[in-house]
Amino acid sequence: MKPGIHLSFYLLSLVIVFICILMQACITDDVPENVGIEVGDTLPNFSVTLNNGATVSTSSLIGKIAVIEFFNTGCRDCQEGLPAVNKLYEVYKEDPNIMIFAISREENSESIEEFWRKHNFSLPYSPQPDRTVYNLFATTGIPRTYIADESGKIIATFGDSDIPDFSDLNNEIEKLLH
Repeated sequence: MKPGIHLSFYLLSLVIVFICILMQACITDDVPENVGIEVGDTLPNFSVTLNNGATVSTSSLIGKIAVIEFFNTGCRDCQEGLPAVNKLYEVYKEDPNIMIFAISREENSESIEEFWRKHNFSLPYSPQPDRTVYNLFATTGIPRTYIADESGKIIATFGDSDIPDFSDLNNEIEKLLH
């Protein structure tokens, strides 16, 4: 082997090893799944306007049971979970002591309206073009469902790894009602 080729091979090997170390550092620097508020925490301070014109804030939820769903209609897991939340809303929409609504993450009202029409949803939602409100609750992952008691304390959370069905959600509401 010529000396120049040997040196080139050596440098190439060092570059490959260095790249592998950098790639490994990125892989091990994972963000933990479902980082955010947890059971036992209180609702963060927020305020949103729903598609029906109502304003919902942390203070307006005190004294009520609250179910808050974070979603994006392009998310498959959200598409799987939204029907259960909509059904829950249909069951409890006449109860003034229960608030059930959804907040989008990075989605405008036009795409949400189209999805709602297609699926015949009545669940009130707040379109949010960014992650400002979402980031008060979590740092990663949708869908996210939070259930809070009358004092604003989180009593149940669900994420993309444990998408709740209607029964899961209804059981949590029933526990609070009894």
